[in-house]
Amino acid sequence: MSMSAFKPATGRRGFGSVAAVVAVVLIALVGAFASGRASAPRQVTTEEYAGRLRQGVPVGFPGTRRGAGDAAAAYLTSLAAAGAARPAAERQAVVGLIASPGSAPAVADILGVGSEQGTGAVISQVVVARVWVPGDDLGAVVPNGGEVPVRVLLCVLSGAVTDGVVAGPPAGLAGGWYVQSVTVRWEQGRWRVSAARRSTPVPPPDMRGAQRDGGPRDTQPMLEVLSAQSWVPGTV
Repeated sequence: MSMSAFKPATGRRGFGSVAAVVAVVLIALVGAFASGRASAPRQVTTEEYAGRLRQGVPVGFPGTRRGAGDAAAAYLTSLAAAGAARPAAERQAVVGLIASPGSAPAVADILGVGSEQGTGAVISQVVVARVWVPGDDLGAVVPNGGEVPVRVLLCVLSGAVTDGVVAGPPAGLAGGWYVQSVTVRWEQGRWRVSAARRSTPVPPPDMRGAQRDGGPRDTQPMLEVLSAQSWVPGTV
């Protein structure tokens, strides 16, 4: 057999074959990725409010019913911190920033921000666990001047600050669980607290492996903040 019987493939034909194979592989990978995205469970993400602070207080919440709940949770946390760690003038400035015009004195009194500080440094912290607002459409836009009642489940912690080295017998935090009701109003592009009620003490979570202490078990005030319509503040 002569050598002329063999016809070498041209470079153009070889490139076309490789390109076809690559295209098929890419199509398969894109299809697999899309299928994986469609079947993957929806993850809960945390809304970032960094960069939308005023005097250290988050104020950049959207004008929706969900935004109203998140704003109320952040404001309660900020008010508790201001009541313990800031001078009187700064505490009042925080109240003025958060409260609606004319509501500042009542809000400060009910939430305990106007109380005088003791001689020693103290920790005063509010941890909001759940938020609830009425209505099914949390994304509904609230018009200017509209109000939203908010209920939150929170834990209040207080105690003396230690030196971070020695913790004697008096060291530790006292605290309790409460349901707090506030009303926030959408004014000039942000939320403000227009009214607040005294917090209601509620039973703390049961400790695993321990018996109940026999204390009051009135869980009625917790029904809304533990319902399926409540959420963890700052999550979407």
